[in-house]
Amino acid sequence: MATVIAVLAGSAYSQAAKPVIIKPGKIFEKCLSLSPPQKIEYSFESAAKLNFNLHYHRGEQVYYPVKLDRTNAESGLYEARAKETYCLMWENKTGADVELTYSARIGK
Repeated sequence: MATVIAVLAGSAYSQAAKPVIIKPGKIFEKCLSLSPPQKIEYSFESAAKLNFNLHYHRGEQVYYPVKLDRTNAESGLYEARAKETYCLMWENKTGADVELTYSARIGK
């Protein structure tokens, strides 16, 4: 799988990852700090279906602006509504290793 990066205008951060292997029952998480009006643009592909979410924590509470179950390819753009550390998280609920390729970009 190849990761294609498109530059987001005014991009302050760009992350292109090599493929990541997620073991059965495990997660992979990438966290980034954003402040309004910054946006995070993300995309990913995986060899099998994974659970995916974009979340942040406030105290004991976890908020999920994006939450998808059993997907192997998605992309999106999320605009920060508050200064937070936002995390992209993938969970492997299959019985085998799963290869994930993702990209994440922060722009204004």
